[in-house]
Amino acid sequence: MNKASSLRNRIGKEKSHTYLDNAEEKVKSYKPIPLRHFVHFLFLILVVCILVIIVEKRLPKGLGLSDEKQHPDKFIAERAHNILKGLTRIGPRIAGSYENEVLAVNYLINETKKILQEAHHNHVIELDVHRTSGDFNLEFLDGMTNVYRDMQNVIVKVGSRIKSPHSLLINCHFDTVINSPGASDDGAGCAVMMEILRVITKSNKILRHNIIFLFNGGEENFMPASHGFITQHKWAKGIRAFINLEACGAGGREILFQAGPYHPWIMEAYSEEVPYPFASSLAQEIFQSGVIPGDTDFRIFRDFGNLSGLDFAWSSNGYVYHTQYDSLEQIPLGSLQRTGDNILALALGMAQGHQLSNIEHYKGGNLVFFDFLGAFVVRWSMEVADLINILTVIISLYSLYANSKTMETSDYIPKRTYIKKLFGCVGSVLWSWVSALLGCLAIAFLLNSTGATMSWYANPVWILFLYVIPTYTACMLTIYLHASYFNKELILSPWTLFQLYFDAYQLLWTIFLALGVIARIRSSFIALIWVIAATIENLVKTQLYGKWRDSKWLLLHIGVMGLPFVQGFYLTISALYLFIPIMGRAGAASYAEFLIAIMASAQFCVLLCFAVPIILLVQKMKKIFSSMMGIVLLSIAVLLLTPFGFPYSGNPKWLAPQRFMIVHSQRIYHDISGNVENNSSGFWIVDMDINSPHSVDKYVPEMRYAISVDQDCHDYLYCGLPYLVPVLNMLGKTHWIPTMSAPKTTPIHLKYRRENISAGQRLHLEIRGSNHIGIMISPVSGIDLKSWSLNSKYPLAGPKWHGRETYFIYYAHGLTPKPLNFSIDLKIPSNYTGYVIDLAISTHNLFGEGKESKPLQKFISRFPPWTTVTSWTATYESWLL
Repeated sequence: MNKASSLRNRIGKEKSHTYLDNAEEKVKSYKPIPLRHFVHFLFLILVVCILVIIVEKRLPKGLGLSDEKQHPDKFIAERAHNILKGLTRIGPRIAGSYENEVLAVNYLINETKKILQEAHHNHVIELDVHRTSGDFNLEFLDGMTNVYRDMQNVIVKVGSRIKSPHSLLINCHFDTVINSPGASDDGAGCAVMMEILRVITKSNKILRHNIIFLFNGGEENFMPASHGFITQHKWAKGIRAFINLEACGAGGREILFQAGPYHPWIMEAYSEEVPYPFASSLAQEIFQSGVIPGDTDFRIFRDFGNLSGLDFAWSSNGYVYHTQYDSLEQIPLGSLQRTGDNILALALGMAQGHQLSNIEHYKGGNLVFFDFLGAFVVRWSMEVADLINILTVIISLYSLYANSKTMETSDYIPKRTYIKKLFGCVGSVLWSWVSALLGCLAIAFLLNSTGATMSWYANPVWILFLYVIPTYTACMLTIYLHASYFNKELILSPWTLFQLYFDAYQLLWTIFLALGVIARIRSSFIALIWVIAATIENLVKTQLYGKWRDSKWLLLHIGVMGLPFVQGFYLTISALYLFIPIMGRAGAASYAEFLIAIMASAQFCVLLCFAVPIILLVQKMKKIFSSMMGIVLLSIAVLLLTPFGFPYSGNPKWLAPQRFMIVHSQRIYHDISGNVENNSSGFWIVDMDINSPHSVDKYVPEMRYAISVDQDCHDYLYCGLPYLVPVLNMLGKTHWIPTMSAPKTTPIHLKYRRENISAGQRLHLEIRGSNHIGIMISPVSGIDLKSWSLNSKYPLAGPKWHGRETYFIYYAHGLTPKPLNFSIDLKIPSNYTGYVIDLAISTHNLFGEGKESKPLQKFISRFPPWTTVTSWTATYESWLL
């Protein structure tokens, strides 16, 4: 029986308008591609991915001091590098320490004065050292009230004889976290600003508007210094826009990850001025969703200054972020040059522009923006985005309708049959994504249950073998099986099958795009790119190829759909660079293996959607499935049976250390009479990733005896532990190792008195301790905390404890010790007797002689070189008042 007869028998009793009458013609189009061509296709995808990674890592040449004569108005990376060297030489600069409040401040002042000595007379320059105090609510992490005293800022205002009342603000912070020299976070930002200050002031070009350089000294204390500046400083009222420099990694490219709000002209300035763009509103939506555990001064300028601006951060090499490894060696000259060139051009463009004179005139909606491989920026307002998206949806649906007509005339499939099959294929695509996700979760479960988690942490290539290949295999297998069982009458016409499933992907992306318009999602541009490419391909195929299918059709498919694939992989690789290191500091309860499995599977279901239907054109498909499954099984075996899957690295050339946070703590509990009912000491192990704390049992025997604090979290406010900031939801899974000796910390002094007021009681509190204090309050059931004497608008509640409200106050001050005095007003039922609140105070020695006790030093000295330990001493003391 020939192929045409076989085709007729399979189709059976299709109506007269089917493709029966042209079966012979269809047999001519039965030209599946050889297996080797599919292998070449996979190799092409791999090559493209490697090229994208190379482009993503590319940096400009860093200019040296010897290049300055040839580039008199250019940013000189070597000079910024030298400034950064001097700043990091001071060491860790924790707010309140001598290093931060004296040495760093004096260093910045002296460097500024050197620059001002060479300034051109066309500029009017003022230098101010600002000391500020205040408080504000911060709805970040679990929520807290931030109280600060004597935070310092070094501020330089560059203006001209024009005497413009309008200013552009550029901000960095020079303080650091514990143990870290803070080269990238945020010493590099300050070094870049200092060099920009030199270039601008040395030039004879007159500025239309002022530029204010804010070197703030308290960002790591949850942004009090920037709050004090924007709410209190004499120059703050004239600021019309801002640029914020930050880091959550070291080196690489700075990403513009927040813009606005409501001022599209800022993005226009960015896209027109910067030579090396790297921006995405997708990153902004991810960051503002709270998925990334961090925040920046952008929030302060936006929320408390009512300003719009741009937020930049280095995101590569997040392994060294907030560790001792965040050193000068991690910052290449090319990164400083790139950031310096971009910010210098942007600052001059904004300061010389006319928009700062009347920013309300240029106010608009939210922004959609993204760069294409760092070459240029695409940006538009949400209104324009809606128009583009809606038109694209309409044109896409039209192209699918045109395909239904083509199927009827060329492939002899009635429209009704085509539509029915199309929606069936959409269902199979969705199921393929579910299958891929379930398969990856099964692998993650296996690795999690065998203790072989986070292999991708130090070696991200494991994601390819553990999750990308299974995702592609599951998607292809699902589509192949669906085609074999539900579209078997088309099995001898693979090009028709391919078109049908390709149309299903296009329809699905079109639906996603329409939903994005309804939900006002700015990252809908991802769906937009896929829909536009698919629509163009379908329209071109309809016009050029008609009913004939051959390799030219496939080449068109690869060429057109390769564009959204390249852009999608560019975004994906940037996201993975960011999220993989975060899994090392997201806490033991983060289920890192499952999160990466979900992320990788979801991202590559999207990325490889154009490559999945090609399986329907390939000969010997079973060899493909067996080969891919063999690769996956072999990879899992290697991971489980060899040391190649070890998740951490202490190699200076490729750092990926496991993080530990250890606090030598004393815990003191007072009963209702004020007597001490419990006093204990120990090492508090804050589990930073899923493998903590027992990954180092072999090196640190004490870790074997670490006990969970779950019961303490039930019995005591904030687990009876000295939380520095409220992070119970993120870092609630911790352990405790008892010790014989207590650390010598700054003692806590509490004074209080009660005052009867209408409907309740007022508690006056005076608290003394170290420079950094956490205050936890929980009124008992039936009692409400109505107000307090702090300047914040209202008491901000955090996570509930036994159904009771909790409140967290973070208090920090400068060099001079100052007590915190405030009162709280409680609404108490008239017949109530007993204590009214649980009060706990933690005091932290983050620097100086008391930072590390001898037992703590001995304990952390045993940790292996592939770990990094952040440590200090603290006391937690609680009362029933």
